[in-house]
Parts: sequence; C-alpha cells; structure tokens
Amino acid sequence: MDTRFQYLFTPGRIGSMEVKNRIIMPAMGTGMHGPEGEVIEQAIEYYATRARGGTGMVTVEIAAVHPTTKGMSFSLYDDRFIPGMKELADAIRMNGARACIQLWHAGRQINSAQTGMEIVAPSSIPCPVCQEHPRELTVPEIKELVEAFGDAAVRAKTAGFDCVEIHGAHGYLVAQFMSPYSNKRSDEYGGTFNNRARFALEIIDNIKQKCGKDYPIIFRMSGEEYVEGGLTIEMSKQIAPMLVSRGVDCLHVSVGNYETLHWVVPPMDKDRGFNVWAAGAVKEEVDVPVVAVDRINNPELAEEVLAKGRADFVAIGRGLLTDPEFAIKAREGREKEIKKCIACNQGCVDRLLVEGKHATCILNPACGRERQFELKPVVSPRKIMVIGGGPGGMEMAYTAARRGHRVSLYESDARLGGAFLVGSYPPKKDEIKGYCEYMSYMLPKVGVHVRLSTRVTPEIVAGENPDAVVVATGSMPLIPRIPGVQRPGVVTAEEVLEQKVSVGHQIAVIGGGATGLETADFLAERGRRVMVLEMDDTVGKDEGPARKAFLMQRLGRYGVDILTNTPVDEISERGVVVSNAGGRREIDVDTVVLAVGSTPVEKMSERLRDMGFPVFVIGDAREPRRATEAIYEGVKLALDIEGRLTQGTGLRRSIMFGTRISPGLEFGVSVPGH
Repeated sequence: MDTRFQYLFTPGRIGSMEVKNRIIMPAMGTGMHGPEGEVIEQAIEYYATRARGGTGMVTVEIAAVHPTTKGMSFSLYDDRFIPGMKELADAIRMNGARACIQLWHAGRQINSAQTGMEIVAPSSIPCPVCQEHPRELTVPEIKELVEAFGDAAVRAKTAGFDCVEIHGAHGYLVAQFMSPYSNKRSDEYGGTFNNRARFALEIIDNIKQKCGKDYPIIFRMSGEEYVEGGLTIEMSKQIAPMLVSRGVDCLHVSVGNYETLHWVVPPMDKDRGFNVWAAGAVKEEVDVPVVAVDRINNPELAEEVLAKGRADFVAIGRGLLTDPEFAIKAREGREKEIKKCIACNQGCVDRLLVEGKHATCILNPACGRERQFELKPVVSPRKIMVIGGGPGGMEMAYTAARRGHRVSLYESDARLGGAFLVGSYPPKKDEIKGYCEYMSYMLPKVGVHVRLSTRVTPEIVAGENPDAVVVATGSMPLIPRIPGVQRPGVVTAEEVLEQKVSVGHQIAVIGGGATGLETADFLAERGRRVMVLEMDDTVGKDEGPARKAFLMQRLGRYGVDILTNTPVDEISERGVVVSNAGGRREIDVDTVVLAVGSTPVEKMSERLRDMGFPVFVIGDAREPRRATEAIYEGVKLALDIEGRLTQGTGLRRSIMFGTRISPGLEFGVSVPGH
C-alpha cells in the first residue's frame, strides 16, 4: 500500500459493518434496468466491475419502494424483485466490496407518464422542473409509505445487501417532507421543524424494527438545497442529530434538488471538493461517520479530506465511471495511471437525462458496455499507424497497444490533444488538460511510439508500411460564406483561445453554440466587451444543462450581450451588419470571432487507398461531432480492427468507420467492393 494514502486505505466502520477502505461509490442513476425495474445483466456487469476495482462499498442506484414512484429506477416494492437483486448483491460482494442499495421515492419529482399512476407529495405544489401537480398525501398514505420503506429494506437484506441508504436528498420525497420549500402542511407532518422531520424518523424506526438494530442505515441528505426557502446548512445541522438519535449509522451529505440539479451533478465549472465543507459542518454535530461527496476525482484530494477530519468516507461517483480501478491504482501508488473524471457530464448525466440512453462515460466507452468492450489480448498482432493525436486517435492507439498491436501515433502539433486540448482553454475547463496529460503519460507506457511535430506525408506512411492506417486528423474551423469574412480583424474562436491573434476591446462572436459561448466567456474574463450573435432562437443547444447553467450565469455577470434570431448579413469595415426583429443595422466592433462549426480535415485517405493501405477514418475527420463519438469510435475500432482486417484481406480500399454497407461486418464498417 502506498503510505501517502494511509487514511484512504484504513478500514472503516458503518454501524456493525466494516468497510475495507474509505472509498464509497454513491448511488447514481444509470438507466440500466428492465421495464419494471428488474435487474438486468448489463447492470450486474457494471456494478461488479466497480467492486472489482477495489472500491470499499458500492451503492446501487435508486430502488423504488412503492408503485407510485416506479418507472425510472430499480424496484424493490415487491418480493418478485428479490432474486434479481440477490444476483446483483452477490456480484458486488463476490468482487470484494460491501453492497448497499438506495431506497427511494420521487414524490413530486417524477411524472405520471413514467409511473402510470397519480403522483403524490407532502403538499400539492408542483416541482418547477417536472411541473405536474401532485396530490397531497393523506396521513394513512404517509403511514403506508413508511411501511413501504421498511418492507423494501427487508427485501434488500434478504437479497444480501450489507446495508441500505435512505435517499433523503436532492428534493425527493423524504427531502420534500423535511424542506419548508416543498412542505406546506399544517398537520403532524408539517409546520414545525420537528413535524417536517417526522416522516424521515418514522422510516428509520420502521427499518430498524423490521431489519434489526444492527442492520446499518445510511441517510443521504442535502446540506443545502440552494433554493429560496429551502433547506440550509443550519437546518441540516439540526436534522442530523435527530436522524442519528433514531438509529442512522452514517450520514452522506450531498447538495441540491431538481431545480438546482447543476449543483447535484456539478460540472467542471465547480471546484473539486466544493461541497466538502457541508460534510464537515454536519460532522461537527454527530458522532457517526460522515461521507463527503462532489467532485472528488483524485486520491490526493480524498486523502486530504480524510486527514483533515472533514469526513470519514469519500464518495467517488463519476470518477469510478471513468476509471473503475481508481482504488487499486491509488493503493498501489499508481495514481498517475488513474484516468480522472473531467466532470463534463456528457456521457453520464446528459446522455441519461437529455438523450434517454443508459449512462456511460465520455472517456470510458466500456462503462455500461463491459462485456461488449472487454479488453482481450490480440491473436494476430498488426502494425497500426494512427494519424492524429486528438482524443479519438489517442484512445485508438492506447487501446490497440494494450491489446498487443504495434502502434505508432503521429501528431503535427507539439502536444497531444488536438481540438480537445484547445477546448480546455476557456474558463473552468482545466480538467480537460488533465486528460491530455494522462494520455501523454500512458501512451508511451503501453508501447505506443509517439511522434510529435510531424506532419504525415504519403512517403512517411510508405516508410512505415503499416498493416492499417487510422486517419484521426480531426477538423478545422468552418469559415461561413458571409460577405467581408476575409477582412482584417476577422478571426476564428480557435485562434482566440490559442492566443494566436490580437483582439480589440469591442468584440462580436458569430455563433451561439458551446464554442461561441465559451469563447465569449474567455474574452469577457479578460475585460473585453462581448456580444454573441446567434441566428437561431436560443443559444447553447450543444451545451449540457449543468454546464450551461453556470456558463450563462458568468456571461450574465460579465454583461455579455446575447442576441438570438440575429443572422449576420455582412462583415463591414466598421463591424457587423445584422438583421432581426428590430430591422437591419450595423454594429461597431473591433474584432469579429467566427464560431459557426467545423469541417473535417481529411486529405489522406484517397491517396493512401491508391497506395494499397487499408484506411479507417474516425472522429471529426469523418464528421465533426463531440469527443464522445470520437473516443467511442477509436476504442471500438481498436477492439475490432483485427477481425476487420482479416475480413478485408487483399482489398485495396478505404474503410470508412460508421457506414453500413456490407451486412456481414459488425458495427458498420463498409468495405466497398467486398
């Protein structure tokens, strides 16, 4: 064990349960469940992988305790769910971790379209996000739900879970009762502070009565809700001792509710460990272990939190999606080999809530696809040449080399990262640099021959004579067909972010997508007067909700003018000519920044095809999209390339990743002429 992390890897206790280290995987929604909330194989593999990686305790995501909250989670409201839950608990325990499951009722933070039933809450006040009016619970119904929590805990214990966690945070039903923001009752379950806490306390009593006093209970609570009239840290400090007095063995201190979801799953805009203070505040009030959570993505910070006594356990959530072996690597002193979460939210939260797909990770496509992306040693090693050191090219080279292929990677720049590295330059995006540094460290370590500052020519490829060429050359800024676009003072967002050009004081950014808004943020932080011009009716469509919330707050503080439904007709000598509902007018600016998209940089494949090399085109070189797609394509190609080359032996054709023409080729590799 690395002695620098002695606190992190000292065993800890939660009630009667010993946990082998202080790393907890918190409950996180994944969408990996059956239509009725039953356990499926995908979820078992996902959770078992995190347990296998050395995590002390794995907490399974929300499990519905009652039919009125079904439809978006696992289910534990009926005995028929016990066998599947047993498989899941066994898989976690057999792989070395303690197994916990989170008991949950959404209350008003759900819709009847999901549950197929009327939604209920402490008071008939709609959630500002879900917007459906709930029916106020009667006292007999409240008693029924108390029993439902207790019965679900019995099922969890029967299934083999070592403990349960009551979800009393994030604005769900238990939190709704505790918070004056959502509880306006005047009976014994509302009004006074003690009455609002009654529902939570009765649930604890019920679980202890049915499962035994020694069966550990964790209670997850929001230290702050960050809404006017909601729970504050002072209230939470009062609630915490009450919970402990009734038998709670551990408190897990989170933050926020649906209205402040950008705090619940914070993007890279928030500092690492930004919510540790709340865990520390609660810890001062109780004598049971406290769990700190939120943006703890490296073992050094986790150790510091524990060493300073600010918490007894640390919850690492998205960090375990990115690297399931976080704990093993830290324990063995291989912290530089930990692939750290960058808190982009693209693969996990945004994919789940916005796209309606199962959660994964932008930097780890194997997350949620553990069997499909199993890393198997190659049978017949090939010589592979990768052109382009952006995320797609790096991940392809890294994965292929780990499998045993002989890989070289060429990058024209002096550093790896490509456009992804440029994306780290706007404010609050430093985490991306960490990923690029990680890959720069790991690629040589797994045997990839990295050649920087090298612009690949056909002659270089001929000299290498690879078995396959992967073109991952990325994209370049799109120059729109606007009259005057070639005038002096017109620059691209990329040039601005790389500080390759000088800009004036008054600046117009053309394009209100993520790149345009982030460039405006970059310039405004440096004291420039910025306006964003967007021809659509809204901005930031390609920005995740959490990132967008904090980004728009900053732009508002800086006074950035955002004009929607405002196309640019012309770039004039004085500035820009625009048209909108106010008519056509000219706006004086010193510099015009173009942020209207990208176009592929792909000039090699045709020539290389003619030279007889099998060519795979991935990422933005094929079609400009997000890093999510580039990394997915790179890793998937590395896993499949041997078979694809075998299928295409003797063919002198360009292989375009992602098109389906030949029905016999898995995942859509097209080999024209096959």
